[in-house]
Amino acid sequence: MTLIEPIILVGAAIGGVTGAVWGAGSGIGWAVAGFFGGVVLGPLALMLPLLVLALSMTLFKEGPRAMLRSFRGKQQ
Repeated sequence: MTLIEPIILVGAAIGGVTGAVWGAGSGIGWAVAGFFGGVVLGPLALMLPLLVLALSMTLFKEGPRAMLRSFRGKQQ
């Protein structure tokens, strides 16, 4: 399993629970809609902070050129 699968699973779990809890105050229908909305949008919302964290770690560890090199990809 690569790193992307656990990120998606954790994001879906956190998003589903958060959506269900927020929707539960308005009724069972909103709780179910919040759960499914959280399952879909949770992984997308978790990707951005993890990307920012990875880029900042690369910036402080290896410098700005290494961070910019990660955007360009591998060149031969």
